[in-house]
Amino acid sequence: MAEANTHRSVTVNVGSERLTIKTDLPDGDIKEIVDYIDERYTSYERYGLETGKRMALLALEMCEQMFAHRKMFREVKVERDELNNAMKEMAALLEEGQEHKESSPEGDWV
Repeated sequence: MAEANTHRSVTVNVGSERLTIKTDLPDGDIKEIVDYIDERYTSYERYGLETGKRMALLALEMCEQMFAHRKMFREVKVERDELNNAMKEMAALLEEGQEHKESSPEGDWV
């Protein structure tokens, strides 16, 4: 059986454009995103740019942020993998020490 389509049509105002989009995001998330875009779009008014150029600047700014977050995410993944490897090594050492203690007469383990 096919999955039910959870996307719904939502109309938003982005800059000076009214857009209808299909989304499965909650209304609160949509509002937060649209408010952010509108704030950034409005901040470009001081340059006297036409709508298309302001949208292009906004797209560049958002892509820069996305790439910075991707880079941080990759770095966090590397650190996580390093920590996981260190924990595995520590667990192996603890297990080795436990086995050594169990196989040695009491007091011989030093």
